[in-house]
Amino acid sequence: MRLQYLLLLIVLLVPGQALPQEALVPLQFNPKKSQKALETHRLDAKDLASPLALPFWDDFSYPGPYPDPDIWADDDVYVNSGFAVHPKTWGVATFDIIDAQGKIHENASIDNIPFAADKLTSRPIDLDDFSPSDSLILSFYYQPQGRGGEPATSDSLVLQFSLPAGENEQNGEDADENMWQSVWMARGESLKSFARDTFPYFKRVAIPITDEQYFRDDFSFRFRNYASFTPGQTIPNYTATGNIWNIDYVYLNSNRSVLDSAYYDIAFAAPAQSILKDLAAIPWSHYIADPQSLLRTSFDVRISNLDVNTYNYSYRYIIQDEGDNTIRTYSGGSWVIAPFFTEGYQDYPPHSNPIVLSNPLPTAPATQRQFRLLHALREGATGDAFTRNDTIVYHQVFSNYFAYDNGSPQMAHLVKGYSPARAMQFTARHPDTLEAVQIYFMETINNQDHQQAFELVVFSSLEPEEVLYRSDPLFSPETGRNNFVTFSLDQEVLVEESFYVGIQQNSHVELGNSLVIGFDLENDASHRLYNHYGDGEGWQASTKQGALMIRPVMKRDDITGIPPEQAMQPRVAVYPNPLSGSLLHIRLNTAGLEQHETQIQVFDIQGRRLYTGPFSPTLDVTRFNNGIYLLRINNIPQGINQTTRFIISR
Repeated sequence: MRLQYLLLLIVLLVPGQALPQEALVPLQFNPKKSQKALETHRLDAKDLASPLALPFWDDFSYPGPYPDPDIWADDDVYVNSGFAVHPKTWGVATFDIIDAQGKIHENASIDNIPFAADKLTSRPIDLDDFSPSDSLILSFYYQPQGRGGEPATSDSLVLQFSLPAGENEQNGEDADENMWQSVWMARGESLKSFARDTFPYFKRVAIPITDEQYFRDDFSFRFRNYASFTPGQTIPNYTATGNIWNIDYVYLNSNRSVLDSAYYDIAFAAPAQSILKDLAAIPWSHYIADPQSLLRTSFDVRISNLDVNTYNYSYRYIIQDEGDNTIRTYSGGSWVIAPFFTEGYQDYPPHSNPIVLSNPLPTAPATQRQFRLLHALREGATGDAFTRNDTIVYHQVFSNYFAYDNGSPQMAHLVKGYSPARAMQFTARHPDTLEAVQIYFMETINNQDHQQAFELVVFSSLEPEEVLYRSDPLFSPETGRNNFVTFSLDQEVLVEESFYVGIQQNSHVELGNSLVIGFDLENDASHRLYNHYGDGEGWQASTKQGALMIRPVMKRDDITGIPPEQAMQPRVAVYPNPLSGSLLHIRLNTAGLEQHETQIQVFDIQGRRLYTGPFSPTLDVTRFNNGIYLLRINNIPQGINQTTRFIISR
């Protein structure tokens, strides 16, 4: 298949010096789609023997990745909340060149001629009892590019209506293509030229249904995008999400006007956010050590009124634990919301920027915790005409890793240079042990980074550069891509306060052989991402808004298992401190501790382990130079793992 040479071909057509040092490129495969995911999705589809009745409505405000099988007949498009810029309500259907299994369509070609890519087809709709006088209107909103790649001017998004059975028998051509009649089309362009960086970021289309041949009991409509590859660009638009169209708020009903763009719908227009101000996830022991520094002060909630009337409605959010028990409730009360087209999103602070409640989560020790942050609004006693988009949920995970990303990439991150490196900054709220690193490797058409050597590197500082750990050469995986790949460290690495986790390729790297790492555009952690290009300029802050999908994984047994107020009184004490002699005295203040099961470890401030041995009330530190050291007491049977600091100053 010619596509497997596509990436290599286009990279060769572009002079290396024209490429930037840091680049984001569209994805070549959709990690949310697969054969298994598709089979599971189709099991949930109802066996609909009867055609659908009006009204027909979908705003795609559900998790996806596939469209609702109760109203849509195929599975090509990607239902998501990451690719759209200012959608009408949260969630859109994204058209690209990826099929239902997450792979590039088989009929794709590498020339400039557009080919048929995704389609979204309604199930049959019964229009037999309607006529042109009933004013049937099909309306929708669309947007080119969004947060993906822009469609070329030769590309298009098309709306088609199905013709009656027998129409395709009158011509001897392809039966499927000839049973559809195109009624609307938009040419490809960039989001900048389409919206000019202002509203409307989505444009509305309204198509009257007036032709008698459509008024039957098996009418259906479909959207389809036609895509092409355009060689010779600075960053080639060659990949599967390089030709993006988003559609939103598809609505078909009678007694409508083409000019009527009002909908009785007060809705959330963006997904829910993490309760953490910077991170998507953090180990539970780090959260309970210092929750106030980690929590955001308020949520950024987008609420939109799609009608022409002003309404009074209520807003609240609740926090639920793993057992669906409500542990905290915030009420924003009732307020009025004006139409979006005159006033924009709601700006009443208790609704648009609700505070994060003080002590929103319990702080009891645990290995891990999970919570649901559920935001809800309601107009009137029973809600508006479309209540599904009146609720958004964020699943807050406190496991054994740090993460800025939400697990879903929209782009891929590449770098070029001489031994280029990338590193994400994290902050430990207590000394802890790093045991592994997870990296989201993206699958590529030609496996451009398969078996490319790299090293995992952990730093305590970038300026000056202080290395805590550097692995032996590793290789990017052949399988298991489009997911996080876990690399276990071959030695313990003690981290505290600020530390950096990254990768380095020790060779001359162009974009064509750079490691391809997932990049999440929904959470901007660019202030935590640094790149080194080997050009003598040192580490440089990223210029790309988003989060590189690299996660440090901490040891489970380093969770203290004690409340934070008790953690302020260490179970291990050392004296004298600072130490000017050769013997450090160690006292354990835990009753019943079996000292013969207890181990001592000493680390330098860079996290290098200098000593391991059985517990003793004194430790000879003659061989240690002046400096700051960390002493760890570890008793696995009793679940004790405590670290304290001591200073040698002779």
